[in-house]
Amino acid sequence: MTTGELSTTERRELEWLRTENKLLRTEKEMLLRIATEYALEHRTPGLPIDADG
Repeated sequence: MTTGELSTTERRELEWLRTENKLLRTEKEMLLRIATEYALEHRTPGLPIDADG
């Protein structure tokens, strides 16, 4: 093996990590959407939606 090449084990781990990363990003996006929808449905009337300041 020359410098810069990945072993079979490293390639498998990299593929697993990429798959895991994709799944985690999808879960994060779903949870953000769910939380946003919940917050909008349960917000106190009269309060602004944007609470940055």
